Amino acid sequence: MATQFRGHIVKQWSMTQPGPPSRTAAHLTQAALDFAYVTRSRPVPGVALTEWSLKPDKTPYWAALTALTLMLDAGWKPTSSLEWCGMAALYFKANRQCSLNELLERLPSSIDPLVAAGWLVAAIEEDAHFRSGRKPT
Repeated sequence: MATQFRGHIVKQWSMTQPGPPSRTAAHLTQAALDFAYVTRSRPVPGVALTEWSLKPDKTPYWAALTALTLMLDAGWKPTSSLEWCGMAALYFKANRQCSLNELLERLPSSIDPLVAAGWLVAAIEEDAHFRSGRKPT
């Protein structure tokens, strides 16, 4: 679900933007640069936004995190299991150094911390499970 969410949140954010896809893609890239999520020198093409909504697994982490940050800053809140799962996964991955309590304290006011706690615990456990399954290199 977290992978599906990447394309979903970019699509949700892009639907709030006026103008052509090329301008929306440029805005997303500039916001990612401003947040220091990416260092690319040129914006992604506008067609990438459509591709990411059709193939969510192709959505880059930086694009999804940027769209999520912009949506949260605008007061967005998750309403479905897909959105809660994806938001928690991205939020945890971006703040991996924080404890659960710190994660909850840092949540925007639009997010219910009681509901978010369960989803964040699931994201933390999934990450730990994924890391424990990796073979050392």
